[in-house]
Amino acid sequence: MAEQRNPHPKSNSPLDPPVRRGASHKEGGTSTLPFPPRRGKGLGGGDRVVLSVDNLRIHYATPQGDVIAVSDISFDLYEGETLGLVGESGCGKSTTAYGILQLVQPPGYIVHGSIQVDGTEVLNLDEEELRKFRWTGLSLIPQGAMNSLNPTMRVKDQIIDVIESHEGKQTDKEALRERIFELFQNVGLPNRIYNMYPHELSGGMKQRVCIAMGVALHPTVVIADEATSALDVVVQRIVAQTLVKVKDEIGVSLIVIGHDMGLLAQIVDRIAVMYAGKMVEIAPVENVYANPLHPYTQLLIDSIPSIKERKPLKITEGITHDPRNPPSGCIFRLRCPFAWERCAEVEPPPIYVEDKHEVACHLYDEQFEERRTNALASLANP
Repeated sequence: MAEQRNPHPKSNSPLDPPVRRGASHKEGGTSTLPFPPRRGKGLGGGDRVVLSVDNLRIHYATPQGDVIAVSDISFDLYEGETLGLVGESGCGKSTTAYGILQLVQPPGYIVHGSIQVDGTEVLNLDEEELRKFRWTGLSLIPQGAMNSLNPTMRVKDQIIDVIESHEGKQTDKEALRERIFELFQNVGLPNRIYNMYPHELSGGMKQRVCIAMGVALHPTVVIADEATSALDVVVQRIVAQTLVKVKDEIGVSLIVIGHDMGLLAQIVDRIAVMYAGKMVEIAPVENVYANPLHPYTQLLIDSIPSIKERKPLKITEGITHDPRNPPSGCIFRLRCPFAWERCAEVEPPPIYVEDKHEVACHLYDEQFEERRTNALASLANP
């Protein structure tokens, strides 16, 4: 089915069959990405899996019943890869990150799942083992640098605290100072902030201090939780470029959580789309922009403003369901314009359509190809 010819190649609908990486709906093969994509080595640099999340489920307990924040998601992160995790507010992006880091706080709790980093099962680690594993195996660049840095400690002391808590007391103070200066250089910060307090820094500088702390011990995986969300667009770009630069120089794998699809297009290799705790599509970044398959992914892409034309904002009917009582079958069926009986009866499994591109939608099951074609025809002739 993945090789089926599109009978309406210019429809640009969520039901278009997948195109090869770098292909386009436009004549001449011109890229349809709204921004120049970031290109790494292949899809990130290697085929070795450094992070494997399998069947992860996270709830928040309430008196009225558990809120299902993350519902049985699975994905892999490859060596040297940057993976973008996107979706609307409340879809479970940050909860996924904190679940991977074992930082979910009560009333939240992990129901079940597996989280492996370079073969280490994170869920089996005790508190002391987790303390040692954080910053070295897994590291977090938090969403709000203003609230993450200690306002009573100088910048140097906060970075020294990270280093000494894992490597012991550093007796060579000059070497430690040079090590911190090297971190500053990596993230584009001047050495003069060494003795400053966080309140003396701009928002972008504080965020880059958090990046420096996050990579200080060369972790295997770094998770950036909406690291640019509270910054203006110019500083957003600087911080995003800093993330990519540091990732490439140190050789870590990176998960970037965010809402800005245009910004993510420039820095990630693959994008994973979440809706109501489920992962509905995961694909190379060019595939997601040139030919999104899941109806929800298409809505996200259509929400990006165009500098070439004025277009109406597409809004789907309905509202997100009560997370304590999800609908049967497909999680998106109450808002999906293509839903039919099977969507209410059976939850769609991830369907592999081409290289590293999966979508959870019944329309891409080979036995329903005729329905997909009819739906596509209805879009072309409304």
